[in-house]
Amino acid sequence: MYRLHTPPEEVDRALVVLMRRGSLRAAEEITGHKYETIGRWLRLAAEHAEALTEVLVHDLELSTLEVDEFCSFVRRRSATSRRGTRRDGASAGAW
Repeated sequence: MYRLHTPPEEVDRALVVLMRRGSLRAAEEITGHKYETIGRWLRLAAEHAEALTEVLVHDLELSTLEVDEFCSFVRRRSATSRRGTRRDGASAGAW
């Protein structure tokens, strides 16, 4: 996801919409980003996920279950760290 010209929050939002709606067209309509752009972001995210899994499973010799637990832990920690960090004092949600 390095060197994208779009803020990471927008990329995240588009990929979450894609994941929840299951459609590039729906993500395009909701976010206003082009179908092709969201598809490229999805491919980049998949490549990144494959690379991370490769490191965790092969280099660190973790099991698939341990990798799943690690990812869940990171998601929880990320959601916790984002809460209360907005300047207006409002609590930020995980997505």
